[in-house]
Amino acid sequence: MAELIAGAFLSSFFRFVFERLASKDFKDLFHKRLVKELTMTLNCINQLLEDAETKQYKKPLVKNWLDDLKHEIYEVDQLLDEIALEQRKSKAKRFFSTLTNPFESRIKGLLVKLNNLAEKKDWLGLTESYDGAVGLQFSKIIPTASLVDESSICGRKGEKEEIINYLLSTNDNDKQVSVISIVGLGGMGKTTLAQLVYNDQRIEKRFKLKAWVHVPKSLDVVGLTKTILRSFESSAYGEDLNTLICQLQKTLTDKKFLLVLDDVWKGNIEECWEQLLLALNRGSSESKIVVTTRETQVASFMKSNHQVPLQQLEEKYCWELFVKHAFQGKNEVEYLELESIGKKILDKCGGLPLAVKIMGNLLQRKFSRDEWCKILETGMWHVSEGDGKINSVLSLSYHNLPSNLKRCFAFCSIFPKGYKLYKDQLIKLWMAEGLLQCSGRDKREEELGNKFFDDLESISFFHQSQDFEGNKCFVMHDLVNDLAKSESLKFCLQIECGTVQDICEKTRHIWCPLDLNNDARISKQICKIKGLRSLLVERQVYVGKHFMISTNLQRDIFSKLKYLRMLSFHGLELTELADGIGNLKLLRYLDLTRTWIHSLPDSISELYNLETLILEGTYIKKMPKKIGRLNHLQTLSHFVVGEDSGSDIKELNNLNDLQGKLCISGLEHVIDPADAAKANMKYKKHLEELNVDFGFHLNNNGRELDVLEGLEPNSNLKKLTIENYIGNRFPNWLMDCYLPNLVSLKLKNCGLCSQLPQHFPSLQKLEISECNKLEECLCLEGFPLLKHLCIRECPELKRVPSQHLPSLQKLEIYKCNKLEECLCLEGSPFLKEVSIEDCSKLKRAPLPQHLPSLQKLKIYDCEMLEISIPKGGSMIELHLENCDRILVNELPISLKRFVLFKNRYAEFSAEDFSTSLEFDLHGDDSLSIKGWHSSSSLPFSLHLFTNLQDLSLYDCPQLESFPRGGLPSNLSWLAISKCPKLIGSREEWGLFQLNSLKTFIIRDHEFENVESFPEVLPPTLQWLELDNCSKLRIMNYEGFLHLNSIRNLRIINCHSLESLPEEALPSTQLFINECPLIWEKYKKEGGELWHTIRHIPKVYGLRLRAPGNFEVVAFFASSSIFQCSPCTILEELRMSLHLFLAFFTTYLHQSSISQLVPFPTAGIVTWWMSAFPPEFT
Repeated sequence: MAELIAGAFLSSFFRFVFERLASKDFKDLFHKRLVKELTMTLNCINQLLEDAETKQYKKPLVKNWLDDLKHEIYEVDQLLDEIALEQRKSKAKRFFSTLTNPFESRIKGLLVKLNNLAEKKDWLGLTESYDGAVGLQFSKIIPTASLVDESSICGRKGEKEEIINYLLSTNDNDKQVSVISIVGLGGMGKTTLAQLVYNDQRIEKRFKLKAWVHVPKSLDVVGLTKTILRSFESSAYGEDLNTLICQLQKTLTDKKFLLVLDDVWKGNIEECWEQLLLALNRGSSESKIVVTTRETQVASFMKSNHQVPLQQLEEKYCWELFVKHAFQGKNEVEYLELESIGKKILDKCGGLPLAVKIMGNLLQRKFSRDEWCKILETGMWHVSEGDGKINSVLSLSYHNLPSNLKRCFAFCSIFPKGYKLYKDQLIKLWMAEGLLQCSGRDKREEELGNKFFDDLESISFFHQSQDFEGNKCFVMHDLVNDLAKSESLKFCLQIECGTVQDICEKTRHIWCPLDLNNDARISKQICKIKGLRSLLVERQVYVGKHFMISTNLQRDIFSKLKYLRMLSFHGLELTELADGIGNLKLLRYLDLTRTWIHSLPDSISELYNLETLILEGTYIKKMPKKIGRLNHLQTLSHFVVGEDSGSDIKELNNLNDLQGKLCISGLEHVIDPADAAKANMKYKKHLEELNVDFGFHLNNNGRELDVLEGLEPNSNLKKLTIENYIGNRFPNWLMDCYLPNLVSLKLKNCGLCSQLPQHFPSLQKLEISECNKLEECLCLEGFPLLKHLCIRECPELKRVPSQHLPSLQKLEIYKCNKLEECLCLEGSPFLKEVSIEDCSKLKRAPLPQHLPSLQKLKIYDCEMLEISIPKGGSMIELHLENCDRILVNELPISLKRFVLFKNRYAEFSAEDFSTSLEFDLHGDDSLSIKGWHSSSSLPFSLHLFTNLQDLSLYDCPQLESFPRGGLPSNLSWLAISKCPKLIGSREEWGLFQLNSLKTFIIRDHEFENVESFPEVLPPTLQWLELDNCSKLRIMNYEGFLHLNSIRNLRIINCHSLESLPEEALPSTQLFINECPLIWEKYKKEGGELWHTIRHIPKVYGLRLRAPGNFEVVAFFASSSIFQCSPCTILEELRMSLHLFLAFFTTYLHQSSISQLVPFPTAGIVTWWMSAFPPEFT
């Protein structure tokens, strides 16, 4: 196995410079003596790089020397780019032959500065190295998984269970959300532990509302509040803190949530924590907050109820983790020498999991005794700044990278902590910066970039994550981000949270978010940095808000920052791109994703070095003129053919280096099919994905087939989408299988095509939608590797004949209203998902009785379908809706979600389900049963649902009892409505034994045998609601004595109720509506028993008199509510008005028009406000 040879940060760049200086084109422009002197000086400095890079960690002067050298090397690179640009623009190579060479004086000036740096070697104690300063060889890295995987975590099981048990426990504090803090050094595994807990199945079941928030040091209180709101998938509008706190409070009120605040520092949350708590404490008392922090003071001021201090891993767990990464599948017993050295190295890692993991990955790449000894004996173990041990390990791992990987990694310091990195985007930025040009000549730059990225992931510098939309992305650990910043401190800069400092002249790369006040800041500060190479401006992810970048600011950027290589306006409210963009002759990367641009200036075609142009999500109507000049383009996301510019398709002719994905739209505007052929799509061999779109048009101009025929792609194409094509058949290159490597084919709205392509040996996904002439799908057997088949909205489709599809894993058929016959799936043993929806004529489904891999089956709105649900031990989800003839042979024990809805003749093999039953098992913890009319008991046992937490029964008038075995033991929420006979047998339910029950709701005015209630409720109950219990007279005092946890009592429409259990009332909230006898006794004004309930913090009451004599009597509330924050009061006002309007609506429904009396709407406000004390109103 080839060894990885370390290289100094700049050495790969020196190789590239030497090649450019040695070229004939360069030598022809300058005197030989000048070229020779420059080459010799650079070579001398190159020999010092290895020694300088090692000594910079101990000698700050050496670090400064290296920074000065990097700055001058950037200047050299910039000058060489300018010379190359002038050469390209000139027709003659010796374009300075009769003139004074304008670059010669600049080269001489740089040479003086470089000589001065070289002369400092003795003073700095630097020695030359002649045995190869440049390291360009790579090991064959064994890929490692970077997702959080419990099986790869060692020694934290006890802490994990401790945290989970606490999160699942009942909160003793009724009014405060509980906070648990994980405290430990950087690299100790706090975030990993929190992720394990967050994704644990028990936590998933307990908390339906979860949010994960990374808390950067620089985040202010407004930004943090917005981030929390977005993480709860709620809107975050405006900059006013009070408004945002109120929004958060409204989002969380009475809801059970889990919030993780990751990497909290004292400075960034202390000032706002009390304000945030006002909102967070409005959630259910069962809610929990998990905090990870390096500082014990944070746990204290955040009022943590419980702390989990993370200590260093025990020696045995350190070794176990080290072996997993360093030996990777090898038996360490067979390498006794390495085992001995490895344990000595392990002692230096200080028991820190991240240090152990990174060091293990490094040693796996250098798997020999000599290499391990070198690392053991290196002086870099003595690095002791910040988190000493982890920094020394990280620095060692970084130091042992090849030079080109070092530069790629250091570039990542431009991004802030917690930033979501996308592999493809980062590789394109590396390409634009020229980081992929120095080696790997047998590979394209993109291939080399993929290799570099995988290398950095394999040593844990990147780890996998997901963005808000579930897309794959990557992040860097905070300490890894710190390492990147330390290696390029003066060259890469992030501007965050509105703070602008004087920017160092050495700065070459800037990332900044754009807010409402950014224009002047960017213009004044950033535009002063004449040598800036990267400017990445992104909008903050505030829901519903975009930010403008003005034309004046654009002009400043385009006129002053002429050396930019990378420019991103991703997501900005940019409606126009200034024409001055053409001044940026060195620009290689331009990202206009999700801007509001409708047109591009023609000057873009003068950006001769442009490699990447991203137009995703823009409103571009046509391409700039002569865009075909940009023959360095490798990524062009979209090419739009303008309405009056059909011949512009020819501009693709010379763009044969295009790779990745290309979308061509506006093809309906192509007049001459020969222009399409001149696009030369067949010669674009690096293009992997092609989308062609003919737009929405009513008339067939007869040229569509010829245009599409002319766009024949290269045989290397992997993905193809054809949209809005109205030719009467597909082109020959598609029908005759000239695309042997195609893995995905999507045909959308190809309305006149009646036949499909028949043979693609590599095809894995076929999606057909809105093909109105398609009557029959034939010859799918020509796709032996097909895994996913989707047919949507094909109104004339009648048959999908039975075929052998051995690789099929997913089948989807939607809205094919004439489909009568569908393919049989007998020969599809790997089929996992089947979804058939809105196929009204389909009578038989293609489901054999044995599908061993089937996990999800969904059938909706197939009224004529007769189907027997297949048996299988893998099924986890079964959803049958509006299908009249369903036979369920048996329910698999693996089933987690089961929905039966509006299936009039649904049958179980053991029971006759001849009525309309809705049986909805949400996930595996919530079950609702509606409309059971056929018998006195249910045909299945509820106690077998051991994980069931929520149970609702509605409109089951004949149901008298629960099945044998009773109710599930873990039930926490029970609601029974319109089940009078079942309520009559409530003493047989065994409710007192349900030690997890917290909410109990009953609603029915026809209760049998109910005059006194409750009798047999469990002591864990927190919420009790009685609605429409017309015969209920007495609230049984003895039934309340053991209800020590009761917080909320709601009594609605109980006209016969005479009294409340005054000695055992709820601790938090009492709500009474339409209980006239109770009202008179307990009302605030004049009620003889008001004093017995006034201690309850929240008391609400409403009463409506009989129709025809309408009157709102009063609203009463205990005065303690007015001691709350303004947000709380506003929420109470909102709730009271909401309740009033709800009951007023009820009154309107119950009354005839002739009975209604005038009710002035202005009186609502007067009544509403009269409910509150004068000092408030």
